[in-house]
Amino acid sequence: MDISRKTDYALRMLSMLASNENPLLSVRAAAESGDVPYSFARSIQHSLAQAGIIESLRGVHGGMRLKVDAKTITLREVVEAVQGPIVTNSCAAADGVCPRAGNCCYHPIWVGTQELLRNYLDSVTLYDVVHGVKFPSVDSKFADPSRFVEYVGCNSTSSCHASVREDAVSA
Repeated sequence: MDISRKTDYALRMLSMLASNENPLLSVRAAAESGDVPYSFARSIQHSLAQAGIIESLRGVHGGMRLKVDAKTITLREVVEAVQGPIVTNSCAAADGVCPRAGNCCYHPIWVGTQELLRNYLDSVTLYDVVHGVKFPSVDSKFADPSRFVEYVGCNSTSSCHASVREDAVSA
């Protein structure tokens, strides 16, 4: 998982909008203030508008403003709107096909890592981060090894361990 430069810049621009200092912000002002190249800021504005996160107003007094409530949009939603679904490994993608998923001891690890990251980024909203109201957290199930099967897709602990044993035997 890599947070792209585009996502970093988008988060900078959204932080300005979520701060409520100026609910309408020109792309040029956002680019200058956020140290974002102007042409890149225009591209980001377009992506965020297509995702329904901001709306663009044309004209001399135009600009962009949040279309969604900063208190309801999570950081995961922003990241995925800009760079697509969070995927730690192609075999763990929702539409990914891994021919070894059934007998690979690492497959549950990559799925678990992906779920952990998604959960962490879902735990805070844009408003929470910008205003320092809440810090990200992780659901307690990730700290309990007995709950591993809940978020990695194994039918049971024994099926997760069976894939590990099968890998060891075939090696």
